[in-house]
Amino acid sequence: MFDSVGKKIIGSLDQRFMGDHGEAGNIFVLRGMQWRILNIDEKALQVNVEPISGERKNVPYWEGENIPVDYDTAQKVGLFRNKVKHGSLSMFNKTISELDFNIIPDEKTIVIESVRTDRNVVIHACFGTKINSTLATTLSSLLESTLGYVVQSRSDAYRIVLESNSRISKKIFVETLMEKFDLQSVVSVSLIGTHNVNWRTWCVAKKFGMVGRGAIYDRKSGRFLYERYQNTPVAMEALRELFHDKFDLKNTEIILNRIRNNEIKIEWVDVAKFSKLAEPLLDHATKYYSSPASVDKAILDLVKKRLLKSKHRLICVRCGKWQLAITTEKYKENQPCKYCKSRQITATYYSDYDLIKIIQKKHGSKRLSREENHKFKRAWKVASLVETFGKNAIIALSGYGVGAATAARILRNMIDEELMYKQIYEAERQYVMTRGFWDD
Repeated sequence: MFDSVGKKIIGSLDQRFMGDHGEAGNIFVLRGMQWRILNIDEKALQVNVEPISGERKNVPYWEGENIPVDYDTAQKVGLFRNKVKHGSLSMFNKTISELDFNIIPDEKTIVIESVRTDRNVVIHACFGTKINSTLATTLSSLLESTLGYVVQSRSDAYRIVLESNSRISKKIFVETLMEKFDLQSVVSVSLIGTHNVNWRTWCVAKKFGMVGRGAIYDRKSGRFLYERYQNTPVAMEALRELFHDKFDLKNTEIILNRIRNNEIKIEWVDVAKFSKLAEPLLDHATKYYSSPASVDKAILDLVKKRLLKSKHRLICVRCGKWQLAITTEKYKENQPCKYCKSRQITATYYSDYDLIKIIQKKHGSKRLSREENHKFKRAWKVASLVETFGKNAIIALSGYGVGAATAARILRNMIDEELMYKQIYEAERQYVMTRGFWDD
């Protein structure tokens, strides 16, 4: 895991975590801090992240093999909620007392929260981890076929969240639950191509000796394995393990029949915003993308400190005889060449020993290669920036992946120093996020 602000390795993430949550924009907690994923370099096995400070944008949660909450325990929680709400149990619970609706999700009532301006719906169902996981997977698959849009789902022991670009209405939701279908077939089909089944197939293939012990998991390999061995004992064993560990088909079938027989009520509630009862699962998967204007001051201070400590090699492009290795903070404005007194000074990275040779070669009327000519022209562009903008040009060029063109854009639009640092940081982020698409 690589911190794009501090430019250092800060930890490591296991393969399972990356398979579940390894997407740009996802936020997680590590070492007591929040981190946002910028991008993933699959070849280098590197996750580029940035720190988030200030207000929490994600609730810390346990990541790993949880002990599932069983059906009986979840039902008791529902019964407990009802007693607290209606005063038969003498206890104050702020979350329940501040609900915007009177119907409490309990052992006999499913409550669905819907916000008209939000593409999520939250289903409060006290059925436990495995049953809710089965319901979430089933509803996602069936609603996709009805709506014609992707429906993403996530669940815990007490709630299910469904998210789609098409609005999920009460009518469609109830009709979907009331339909008769083969539960095992629906769940099996909905698992095809998902990380859960791909990861499990990878693990089973390792047990079968088809994958080396030291092999690194990635999504493409996992999917290829499942598709290659879909109708073999490998994939069948992967599905069997998943059904045993993650789902409960038998009891979910019982719940669905109770819903169809009106033994379990469904209550649909339109609210202005989701309740506190819904927040744990909504926050769990929140994605957040920042803009330059929203960069926290603490992060900006780290960026500034790093840029000022960056090392450069200054070279006179006019004569090619003078060079000086310095840090950004020690750069002096309008520093002339010691030999020809020219102020046309270019800057390159500290360990670049070739540029001065290229400049001398050019001044010696020797033929430059295509790559050398490109570097020579770039040196002149940088020299022009340094001559015009002075130390600010050196600061901008200290940014990771910030070249002459990007630095020129930042410097032309500069209003004050703080905005300049924000734009340098944003340019670094963009470079990290898009580097995989650049030509070598």
